[in-house]
Amino acid sequence: MNKQDTDRDSTDKARPPCGPLMRHLPNALTILRILLAPVLFWMILRADSYGEYVLLYYLFVIAGMTDVYDGQLARSHSTITTFGKFVDPVADKLILAATLIPFYMLSATVPMFKMVTIEVLVILLGRELLITLLRYYSMWTGKVFSASRLAKFKTVLQMFFIGSLISHMANSKMIAEHPAWAFAWFDSFHYKLNWVLIVVVVGLSVASAVEYIARNVPLLVKQSR
Repeated sequence: MNKQDTDRDSTDKARPPCGPLMRHLPNALTILRILLAPVLFWMILRADSYGEYVLLYYLFVIAGMTDVYDGQLARSHSTITTFGKFVDPVADKLILAATLIPFYMLSATVPMFKMVTIEVLVILLGRELLITLLRYYSMWTGKVFSASRLAKFKTVLQMFFIGSLISHMANSKMIAEHPAWAFAWFDSFHYKLNWVLIVVVVGLSVASAVEYIARNVPLLVKQSR
């Protein structure tokens, strides 16, 4: 037994026993994120008031928080399961699709969503589909490739962009419904900020995909021979 295995065993022994709640909580959070996806999709298409957009924003934040904590809880309590490994990436992509697709569907009539073009949709969703398939294949071959820092930064900025779009819509409804309480001056700045964010997100999506392929695909090809 090498030192790394000894350290891991010591860590496992030092970790307190995991109860039934903590054992199933990470997967429950993942399932919650999947269930929130159609809700977000429907609400983006139907929201028409400040209160509805605020509710939509907080539901999106909850979905994002489940993405953060399901993995952390699973690792900290050593409850990583095969179900979690396969379903967690699907949940992430469902949230992305459930927000970007209705943004695109409304882009012709809602100025705030104009930056979500068909090209942006294909690049962002296509990148996620490609990397997810490669990750599943690597898991099938026994290799597990963790996300790079660049990919993690892309994910954070991507979620921030989506939240920014929703909050921009909430602010615009606030201006229309309660002008005395609204920050009208922020509307123009917010619009420009979202354009900058989507350009950076698309660039990071392409760059992180190239990085993942260049770093991992040769190893997969070599192993499959």
